Amino acid sequence: MLLSSLRLHEFRSYGQVLLTPPPGVTVLAGKNGTGKTNLLEAVHLCCLGRSHRTSQDRDMIMHEKESAAVQVTVQRRDGEHQVGVRLYENARRKKLIYVNGKIVPRMGELIGHATCVMFSPEDLQLVKDGPQARRRFLDMLLSQDQRSYFYALQNYNNALKQRNALLKSLQAGGDPRQLDAWDEQLALCSAPIVRMRRETVEEMKKQATSHYTYIAGKNEEHFDLRYVSQVADAENVSEKLLKLLKESRAEDLRRVTTTRGPHRDDVELYLNERELKSFGSQGQIRTAVLSLRLASFDLLTKHQGETPLLLLDDVLSELDATRREKLIERVSGAQVLLTCTDISDLSEAKPACVLRVMNGGLIQQ
Repeated sequence: MLLSSLRLHEFRSYGQVLLTPPPGVTVLAGKNGTGKTNLLEAVHLCCLGRSHRTSQDRDMIMHEKESAAVQVTVQRRDGEHQVGVRLYENARRKKLIYVNGKIVPRMGELIGHATCVMFSPEDLQLVKDGPQARRRFLDMLLSQDQRSYFYALQNYNNALKQRNALLKSLQAGGDPRQLDAWDEQLALCSAPIVRMRRETVEEMKKQATSHYTYIAGKNEEHFDLRYVSQVADAENVSEKLLKLLKESRAEDLRRVTTTRGPHRDDVELYLNERELKSFGSQGQIRTAVLSLRLASFDLLTKHQGETPLLLLDDVLSELDATRREKLIERVSGAQVLLTCTDISDLSEAKPACVLRVMNGGLIQQ
């Protein structure tokens, strides 16, 4: 896949800007706070319909403006694809999604037209934070890989929301047997999510392990990932979850929340059979995260038959020279947008284009 153009209108720090990156590596250089990451965020928004760093659309709108718009044009094997997103400061107005010039009714319709894998300093939280961060990583990867997953997850979350709302209303009295219908719905919706998560983690495991060994240069360090779910090993996921929901009903009523289901899943990360979160050094954690992102890149490339766009947000400066060189070698052949503050960090990247980011604009160097 090749990103032909990125247009921004009143998005973050940019009034109007057009970026037309060539194949290969495009470097976006500038001091901290000049808006380098905003450009990558705009691409991410068009690929996944959401920011990688905020859940509030209004945060992405230029100060004192009522709306913002971003648009990407990409070239894929089957031709040109165009995706646009318009955001509104007024929370009562829904964001609009455009695909090839037409408004689409559901956010899922933008998925699969433009695909990206993003590396950022915040990636360390994949290891350090709780299960929610790793579920989000897996959900975003699978949503780009299979649109059916996006809709399956949406259906599950809707059913979960309804069940939790009923748990809350039952605090004022009522028959708990009303939960039966939502138990069945939640159990039914869980099956495709668990199946696709399980398959994806298993597929990624070999690649992530290989990438870790290559980047670290240490054969004695074995990196591993494991999908952890209350129903991970069940032959019939829906049947098993339905049983768990009935067993936990008293606890759910007491805690006023659903305590069983895929929304509690995790991807546990290990190094030499020890949990990375508790025992890994900063360098080991960083290498593990790079390995996960590279495995994501491999998976999307294999399944879609073409490389996704790579977004590297100030990542190289966090790595030593050896890791920088090995990362660049592993993603050679892909189109890359790379931000940095010091161009001297990029000797291994061999950029095709260097742009200076300043004053809400781009200056070619």
